[in-house]
Amino acid sequence: MSIKFTNQLIDSELGKLDHQGFPFLSSEFFKALEGSKSVGEDSGWNPVYISDPGKSLLYTFVKNHSYGEYIFDWDWANFYHQNNTSYYPKLTSMIPFTSVTTPHFLGESSRSVMEAYEKFYEENNFSSSHFLFLPETELDFFKSFDYIIRDSFQYHFNNNAYETFEDFLSNLKNKKAKQIRKERIFTDSIKITKITGLDLTLEHADEMYQFYLSTIDNKQAIPYLTKSFFVQIFTRLKKNILYVQAKNLDVTIAGALYFYDSNRLYGRYWGATESMANLHFELCYYQGIEFCIQKKLSVFEAGAQGEHKISRGFSPVKTYSAHKFKHSGFSHAISMYIEDERKNIEKIMSILSEKLPFK
Repeated sequence: MSIKFTNQLIDSELGKLDHQGFPFLSSEFFKALEGSKSVGEDSGWNPVYISDPGKSLLYTFVKNHSYGEYIFDWDWANFYHQNNTSYYPKLTSMIPFTSVTTPHFLGESSRSVMEAYEKFYEENNFSSSHFLFLPETELDFFKSFDYIIRDSFQYHFNNNAYETFEDFLSNLKNKKAKQIRKERIFTDSIKITKITGLDLTLEHADEMYQFYLSTIDNKQAIPYLTKSFFVQIFTRLKKNILYVQAKNLDVTIAGALYFYDSNRLYGRYWGATESMANLHFELCYYQGIEFCIQKKLSVFEAGAQGEHKISRGFSPVKTYSAHKFKHSGFSHAISMYIEDERKNIEKIMSILSEKLPFK
């Protein structure tokens, strides 16, 4: 057996291995990230692929910052800095800029590949190693390599075999259902369209990129993704993309980008050039719920943050990550931090669950 290290997908075995239907684990998605220069070069996301060719592949990134991760470790970075120790570079394994739970191995979870990864980690100047958005099936594997498991949570909509959107509303308390019906009322000039598959065009890709930039500007955030990324995914991943477009008098004013597979819908980006009450709720939540029901998808992952999702039928759901630190003192302190955080998350999730709008 020969373990292989590469930093470009074109040289790896990713396309030959089972990605379990996840669009984010497809070679098309990784190639779009690399080809658009959204990762690599000066992005601060330098890919490393470690594989047992034809059997198993592990993906990770050398990071010199913590942007675009959604499992926040800024407190840890500050803790290192306050103690005159560098937190960067570090290794982070996740789908870049994407708060979605996916396997971290393609093919089998290989101990030999993981051992090669651990050697790479130990022999280079990395402060720490992180695996974000782990499926529960991988937790024991990473625990066996002495990783600390951290709890977080997101909001998910569960499709309980609803036949229509009204069927979903009938399961809510009357006051909540009435609120949602009211939020979905727009003037006749507003037209909202779901676009998928071969109906997606490069014009839609350009629209979505502009909406993405508008959101980035409003939040004073960093535009990780380039226009080329949107062009490539709208070209290569048509079968996995839902684009929801809003027009006012035939002028496109807002858009939302989703990915989906045979089981789940993943909300990703949205933006608008015109401010309008409840348009965000419609494009980012209600259109997604409708799509799940129409396509008989079981779960709609709406991402982290935003307690307002609770009243619209999204439940808090645990997510997991795994972490390891070279410095034993920092490792112990952060382990205590994670344990305290876990207790707080349990309390928060219990409180949030009591606010669910269902009858």
